[in-house]
Formats: sequence, structure tokens, C-alpha cells
Amino acid sequence: MFGPGSVVKYLGPRAFGPVAAGLCLFAIWGGAARAQDVEWKDSYYNPQPAETDLILPMPCGGAMAFRRVDTPNPDGAIGDVTVVLGRQDEAQPFLDGVRRSFVSGPFSDGGGLAKGYFYMSKYELAAPQYDVVMQSTCPEKKPRKRDFVPSVDHSKLDYDLFAQRYTLWLMAENPDFLPMVGQTRAFLRLPSEDEWEYAARGGLTLDDALFRSPLPVLGEGEQISEYVAYGGADSASGKLQIIGTLKPNPIGLHDMLGNAAEIVETPFSMVRHGRLHGQVGGYVKRGGDARTPIGSLTLATRFEVPPYDTISGKPTADRYTGTRLVLSGLAITSPEQGEAMIAALDALAQPDPGTQAAATEQEALALLADLSDRATSARERGQIARIRAVLDAAQAERNTQRDRSIRLIMSSSVLVCDQAVQRYLNALAIGLLLPDYDLMERDALNSADPQLLQEVREQRQAALDQFNALDGKAMGNVIDYANFVEGLASEYSADLLQRQLDFMWPDMRQRSARRVSCMTLLEEHLDLRRREGFADPSVISGAFRDVAIEFAKQE
Repeated sequence: MFGPGSVVKYLGPRAFGPVAAGLCLFAIWGGAARAQDVEWKDSYYNPQPAETDLILPMPCGGAMAFRRVDTPNPDGAIGDVTVVLGRQDEAQPFLDGVRRSFVSGPFSDGGGLAKGYFYMSKYELAAPQYDVVMQSTCPEKKPRKRDFVPSVDHSKLDYDLFAQRYTLWLMAENPDFLPMVGQTRAFLRLPSEDEWEYAARGGLTLDDALFRSPLPVLGEGEQISEYVAYGGADSASGKLQIIGTLKPNPIGLHDMLGNAAEIVETPFSMVRHGRLHGQVGGYVKRGGDARTPIGSLTLATRFEVPPYDTISGKPTADRYTGTRLVLSGLAITSPEQGEAMIAALDALAQPDPGTQAAATEQEALALLADLSDRATSARERGQIARIRAVLDAAQAERNTQRDRSIRLIMSSSVLVCDQAVQRYLNALAIGLLLPDYDLMERDALNSADPQLLQEVREQRQAALDQFNALDGKAMGNVIDYANFVEGLASEYSADLLQRQLDFMWPDMRQRSARRVSCMTLLEEHLDLRRREGFADPSVISGAFRDVAIEFAKQE
């Protein structure tokens, strides 16, 4: 099996796998892969390596680097991530207007039917990578660093064929590098448009507000030219750059904007008030290129390209347009998956038994089922089934929004807890100073210096006032937190809340130690609220103080 950062080298020919794939690859390669084929320098195909890179081998000793793009969700086999793509553009809302979409990857660390991530190539497809797959023989000379510019001036048909040939080569020569998706192997293809924009924006590594930013989010003192090769004197000025020259986005992907525009798999459709229009047109290229002015470039920028050049009579190709790949898999991977999908869909459409409206909704569904049983014609049963489908879809949408709201409340609870702990920490620091002020006051009395005595007493009172203010603000945090706990526990079932907590834990563990402590407290306080019947502010305040004391000891 493969793993992140795997070192891969082409080991020469071996027996092909499936007969059809073997014949296809033999026709492509003509038996030209030899043990003396050149090996590429890692710094050429992966100039900015990271421990979590996934490296796949290529013919002729080549390789391609990929990055994991997470799409975590709490809904298992049927789960996906809801995202808002595009931008508010009064000039061309039909082209890159705001629209709602959904993204999901086929792979899961836990196995089973859960969905959690896909892989996207870390850099734009480079010329040597394209050549070793599409040419019938290996080059006689090793590729040079300057050769690793985006592979451009090919049609979408060419790039689709490249992905097909590369997949077949891996299946025949290195099948273990293709991870399993259920009972099937992964494969390579061009990214969908939604996958591309989701990854380009940084996926779930960013908060919603930053995700919606029109350009990459810059750190203090950084310039956009450090991330994007665009058409300006301080940047690319129309010249394609070597892959990996600039800084990566939050996922670790390079040149998602600028350098070469990138063809995606999804056909073009116009945007119609929050959704894509029904008519399918040409193909889509994203990201702009080395000629695009920075003022015309955003993470939402998209263009329709005709697939064929009517003047030349050939497929459309452009010397500033390339692509990149994703490693993906089938959506339905086994006959057994059908039952799991049906169960997951049914669960999505069920009201939470913890809500007050659940009994009424279940009663309505039972009434529909009874009407269907008593229906005297297929037409009546069909009408009832359509009503049930509409209700299920509406309930599933409400449940999705409900789960998102629960996680937002939980995140707010953790943040409020963190603020309270910080205030208690500050209050502890001031409290430790108060005995010093007592000593200074006695010294001032002994010195018989009234001015010094007044200054000491004023400083002591100011410290005491600050201590009391911090304690009061922390108690305000406690009340807000208790209200969050009370609302969650009273409105939703324990199972639903636990599912959301379990979903949030992996992300929370990557944050500060205090956030982890607050998340642990939230889990404990929700359980305590269910057992005791109310969220006790005194218990919460004591827990926050205990956390503050523990962190004070560490400091």
C-alpha cells in the first residue's frame, strides 16, 4: 500500500495486470520501458516537499505529488460538505455569481462507507510529466529543472486521455499505489469545477469568512505576488513559471491562481440566481494565467472555452492553459453499499427525537404511510410517494442546517469557555500580586512617606478593581456558556449532540490546548445537564477556574 511521502522509483517492466489494460499500455509504450530509464530529481517534480505529500510513480522514473483535500462530514456514506462558491459580481453574475454547491471525497481514514477526502495534484501538470505518459518512448536525457513548467497547448481531450493513460499505467505497473475505494481501485481524472474552487480557496482549513475571500489570504507583510504568478511587472509578466516557485495555499497546493489557467472536467453552465443553469456549453478553465492582471483575477474567475476551433478545425488548445489531476474513486463501489445508502438517506430525513416537533412530524409520516396502504390505484400511491419524497427532501435539508447550527453553537461555547479561562488566568496573576501590595503598604507606613503610601494604595485599588472586573466578565462568560449548554441539551437528543461533537473533535485537537480542554468540558457539561436537569453556573465557573489553575501551573 502507499503512504504520505512515499519514495517511489520506476523499477522497470513487469507482467501487466488485466489483459485489456495490458494491451492498451503495450500499444502506448511499445515495450519501451527499460530498467535503465532515467530517474527524476525529487526537487524537480516536488520542489517544496511536505511530510504529508502523496507521491505516485510515473513512467521513465518520473513521479507526481498530490495533496489531501479534506471533505469531512458527519453523515457517513451519504455525507458531503456544503459550500458557497462564486462571488457577488454585478458586472457578470451569469459567469461567476454566487451559487451553492456540495463537495465530497471517496476516501476515509476509518474505512467502511464513510467519505472524508480526495487527492489533488500539488502542482500544475508539468511538461515532462505529460510527455512521459503520452510519448511512446522514454526520453534519452534526464529532464532539467527549467523543463518543469506547466504542460500547455493541449486540448481537453488530450488531458482526459493523459489521465486515462496514466491510470492504466499505474494499474498495470504499480497497482498498489492506487488506494482501494470499497471493492474498487482509485483512478485519475481532471477535477470537477466545484472540487477545483473548493481546493483553491483552502477547503475547510479556513473559516467561512476567509473562505469567501476573492484572493488568497495573506499573512502580515506578505504580497500577493508571493502566491500568484499574474500579468504584472512585479510578477510573471506573461511568462510561465516553473511549478512550485511560489508559496502554497492553506492546503499546500501551488499556482491555483495565475501561471497557467486550468481546464476542469465539468462542462460550462451559466449561473442563475444561486444555481447553475440547465444548458451545458463548452468546457471551463479556471484560475487565470500569467497574462491576467491581478485586478481581473479572483478565486471565482471562470471562463467558457469552445471545445473546437472553427477556424483551424481542430480541438481548442492554448499556450497558457494546462490542468492538474485529482485522485478519486467510484461513488458506488459494491452491491452491499446500496442498502447502506438507503439507510443513510432515510436517517438524513428523520426528525431528531429530542425536538418538540418530532412527534408531530412522525405522526404525519405515519399518516402518509397509512394512506399509501389504503390507496386503491397506482396513481394514488405514486402521488403519495411524491409527497413523501418532497417531505423527506425538506426534512433532510432542515437537518443539514440544524447540524450546522449545532456545531456553530458548540464552537461558540468553546470560544466563550476559552475567553473565561483567559480572564480567570489574568485574575489569578493579579491575585498573586495583591500580597505584594500589602507588603508595600506596610513599608510605606513605616517610611512615614504619605505620598508613597497614597501611590501604593491607589495601585492596590486599581489592581483590585481590575481583578473584580475580570472576575465579573468571566462570570458573564459563564452565564453565556450555561445558556448555550441549556439550549443544546433541551432542544436536541443526546445522540445527535454526540454525533456533532465527534465530528468536531479532529479539528479541535489541532487547535490550542485550552480549546481542547474547553471541548472536553462542553462534553461533560452537556452530559451533566441531562442528568441534573439544569446547567449550574457555579459548577461551570468552578470547572473554568480549575482549567485556569492547571494552565497557570504550566506557565
